Amino acid sequence: MTASFIPYGLPADLIAVIFLGVALVRARRRLAIAVLTLISALLLALQVSWIAPQFIPDPRPITSPAFTMISLNMKWGGADPVQLSSEAASADLVVLVEVTPQAFGSVRSELGGRFPYTVPSAITSGNQSMILSRYPLTNASPLRSTNQQWTASTTIPGIGRLNVIAAHPCNPQCGGQRWSSEHAALLQRAEQLDNAPEVIAGDFNAIDDHGPMRAMYAHGFVSATDITGAGWMPTFPADIRLVPPLIGIDHVLVNSRLTALSINTFRVSGTDHLGLIARLAGS
Repeated sequence: MTASFIPYGLPADLIAVIFLGVALVRARRRLAIAVLTLISALLLALQVSWIAPQFIPDPRPITSPAFTMISLNMKWGGADPVQLSSEAASADLVVLVEVTPQAFGSVRSELGGRFPYTVPSAITSGNQSMILSRYPLTNASPLRSTNQQWTASTTIPGIGRLNVIAAHPCNPQCGGQRWSSEHAALLQRAEQLDNAPEVIAGDFNAIDDHGPMRAMYAHGFVSATDITGAGWMPTFPADIRLVPPLIGIDHVLVNSRLTALSINTFRVSGTDHLGLIARLAGS
């Protein structure tokens, strides 16, 4: 959990370099301060090397018309379905996590007109992920986890078959190594579906610097923020007054057969996450 705040090392190192630099100029005995200044400068350079690529677009060829998907953690079904419907008015796919039985009914009522196809077909207990689509969903399959995840396939005009994973592995507080094991199971399912265009969206309970996300990237999945150069995009917590979201644990990942044209956040009342809206296309 501490590693979630690694990006904040950048301003900390910058402040340290500035103050140590001033102290170095004013000091009579400079060796110790010079060593500390050098260490801080090296740490600053390391942080910049980690973060800077997120702000540099890495575009891919576009081989199809674009489609739009949104992703949102509903915070145990608390997100306002009317606001969610408004945000999804131009979307083709919606991925939701922490959908309760009551929220499932509300979402179907508000969004069912535009998104007639859903996976799963019902939620009767706890909270699960959910996929809504303008186009038929097939090959629905649960991915067992603390909060059940789902995978499905659909057909996008101009692209063909698209595999979708609604991701929500356990957070680090679950204990019993479930955070690691559920991420490993998610990656294994993603690899199995990587034979066609694939998008993985949801609340990963991990930032880019965490090992499970690095494993995703090592396999070849790429974040839409990296492709577009959208930069650091924190999404949680989004319900604390006077405090902006601090960590980026919500992601939209694609494999080599897709590209991202844009990605932005949106806010819906009743949840502690910002949502993501991404424009994707074949590549």
